[in-house]
Amino acid sequence: MAKPFDATLNALIEINPSEWAAGFARIAGIPPGPSSVLDTDLATSFQADKLFRIDGERPCLLHLELEANPRSGIPRELMRYNTLVDLRDDLPVETILVLLRPKAFTSDQTGVHRRSGINGNLIAEFRYRVEKVWERPIQYWFDSGLALAPLALLTDEAKGGLETALDRFRSFVHTAKADAATAESLVGASYFLCGLRYEKQRIAAMYRRLNMLMEESTTYQATLEEGRSKGLSQGLSQGLSQGLAQGLRAAVLRLGRKRFGTPSAAISADLQEISDPSRLERLTEAALDAESWEALLSCQ
Repeated sequence: MAKPFDATLNALIEINPSEWAAGFARIAGIPPGPSSVLDTDLATSFQADKLFRIDGERPCLLHLELEANPRSGIPRELMRYNTLVDLRDDLPVETILVLLRPKAFTSDQTGVHRRSGINGNLIAEFRYRVEKVWERPIQYWFDSGLALAPLALLTDEAKGGLETALDRFRSFVHTAKADAATAESLVGASYFLCGLRYEKQRIAAMYRRLNMLMEESTTYQATLEEGRSKGLSQGLSQGLSQGLAQGLRAAVLRLGRKRFGTPSAAISADLQEISDPSRLERLTEAALDAESWEALLSCQ
């Protein structure tokens, strides 16, 4: 079953997979080099989150497992996947368990998993890295690239001064000269990820403010101009609503495709007709439990 926030994280990684590979390769101590995304399906019932090949001085694989909720037994799963992909690709595999919030941490996530025999003798020892996103400073994630920038808002530093962190995030996106589509994806992803650490009402108020600040950026102006060319309202509040709805609609599509497959033309048309951000947000949550596209769109 898909984990909550899978679609959001996948969308972030798709913005620039190389930035994700390079950022976490640095954490794992992997020599830098060109990277490529590999298939994570091993023809078993087990599938990892992300797997990269890093072709540096010493080629190897980088396995990222991203977790937002507490779940025991993860280290054993990591060891299993590490072994399987090692057999498949015949390259060293470095594994990082990426924890997105303090709630996700459990006592068995020590960085070492051991298998013992019936008499307590050590059979195998597996070492992996535990990356607690919230323990890094905001600037660390900015320095890692645009595609990782939303992780900065999950840090303890951001939680201690959320408005300041949001201003820094907006400035970073603007200074990096992200195009309109990338800026929209980053803002949408950060909106969803902030739900991991902050109250819903606070997030809503925060992003109303963010959207007002984004009006100053050239990428935001480009988005508004595109909206005007399609006959959308030129009013700020409606423009923001349209932008948020577009990002939420994309998230529903990603989650739905993963659960139910490609939607029919009729389903796609019905989804495009939904413009209320609140309903679209509810649909993203319902997508984890619905059994079909029809059942999903029947949710109000």
